Amino acid sequence: MTDAPPTSSGAAPSSLARAVADRAVATHFDSVVDTLADLVAFRTVADSEVRNGRHPDFVRLKAYLADAAARLGLDFEDHGAALVLGLGRSPDRLGLLTHADVRPAHAAAWKTDPFRLDRDSEPGRLLGRGVEDDKAAIAAALYSLKALRDEGLPARRRVELIVSLHEESDWTPFREFLAGWSPPPLNIAFDALYPVVTGEFGAGAIRITLRDDAPAVSPRGPWLASFTGGGYLSQVPGSAEAVIVGADETLAAAIERDATEAEAGWFEIDRGGDTIHIRSRGVAVHSSAPWTGRNAIIQLAALLGRHPWPPTAAGTMVRFVNDLIGPGHHAERFGDLAYAHDVMGRLTLTLATLTMADGGGGFVAALSIRRPAGRTAREVEKTVRAALDGWRRRTGLSFDWTTDVGDPYYVESAPHVPVLLDVFRHYTGRPAPGPISVGGGTQARLLPNGVNFGPAMPDEPYTGHSDHEFMTVDRLRLNLRMYTAVLVELAG
Repeated sequence: MTDAPPTSSGAAPSSLARAVADRAVATHFDSVVDTLADLVAFRTVADSEVRNGRHPDFVRLKAYLADAAARLGLDFEDHGAALVLGLGRSPDRLGLLTHADVRPAHAAAWKTDPFRLDRDSEPGRLLGRGVEDDKAAIAAALYSLKALRDEGLPARRRVELIVSLHEESDWTPFREFLAGWSPPPLNIAFDALYPVVTGEFGAGAIRITLRDDAPAVSPRGPWLASFTGGGYLSQVPGSAEAVIVGADETLAAAIERDATEAEAGWFEIDRGGDTIHIRSRGVAVHSSAPWTGRNAIIQLAALLGRHPWPPTAAGTMVRFVNDLIGPGHHAERFGDLAYAHDVMGRLTLTLATLTMADGGGGFVAALSIRRPAGRTAREVEKTVRAALDGWRRRTGLSFDWTTDVGDPYYVESAPHVPVLLDVFRHYTGRPAPGPISVGGGTQARLLPNGVNFGPAMPDEPYTGHSDHEFMTVDRLRLNLRMYTAVLVELAG
């Protein structure tokens, strides 16, 4: 994440913008929190059997937002894959992009039901799946529009709150929506970081499959029967497990000692006869910023890598992880894959999941790759191939692999960026010399002049996609204030 050249004028928001923003907080903040609670309660997680727009939980969410639009004086359109809530009739338009779908939540990892807004267990924080990504933004944007309507604004631009229902999974339905609907010429997404995000890495995946076609397992010695972990590609894994079979007392004692010395408190080890079950606990975060979390698979591979294993698929996977990935976040061991862009920053590579191969008899490693501008997709794929071919030659091991390399997004300039920077600087007191780039990819890239404005701070952990997703009450209040000031400046 790197600062771009300065684009802020350094001016404070107008007195009208400041006054309307203050009134929005004083009048509507409690309603924003209550609306957030309502939104979190909708279990808007993608189902592979049905498109989100027709899923019962999404249908109920649509009805809720239609009622909210009527109550707040906004017009409402249901386009199937997206909802549009609008204010004003000007032909000149400003878009506010959010999304209502969320990542799965593993209830056992949460203190309370992740689909019930927790206002009490951690004073000053609002916890629940989708709070930071992206339902608090929807709630705040709704009442920013309400504040403008209360003032008789906008006059200069119509404002349209676009709620995508297909951001966390397949983007195809949202692309189809845009193909039949003319988006505004200026767009602000609330799905990344402050101060303003004008560059997004290209997100993709590398998948490596190792199979036990002819397992070389000695019944007299210990061998690694299983090595799995992670939940999905866009999350740094918070848990991983390994099963060792045929272990003797010497190996069991050595593993216990290694776990204590290397990562005390991050492993659980159970024994039953000659079988050892190791559980690795990490800190799950969004894979766009892997350095903010703790990769449970990587730390388990490091522990297992202290001991030699017969070349089962699981044993070979330990070697692969330690040889080509390791503890770094920027492909430091993956051949010549590591590179950086002067403005956008460095490529990241994250081992996100280890799963059983289809039909069993092997394991699949899924790596999240996020690349900046500076190399073509073809060049990146060529570098991946060279690194894997090199490891194959060094080890003599066989495996299958596929890669999918996404394209980065970078906006050289957009007319509304100076206003966003000035509002951020005024209300936070931070210098914000210019826009930044992030490792994640949002649907802002699909809209004209699409940039992101929050909702998270760049120097604080991003909790979206984690098992401890939250937003502070102060941050939500600040977001409401800044959203409203921006709308007054750009549309009022």
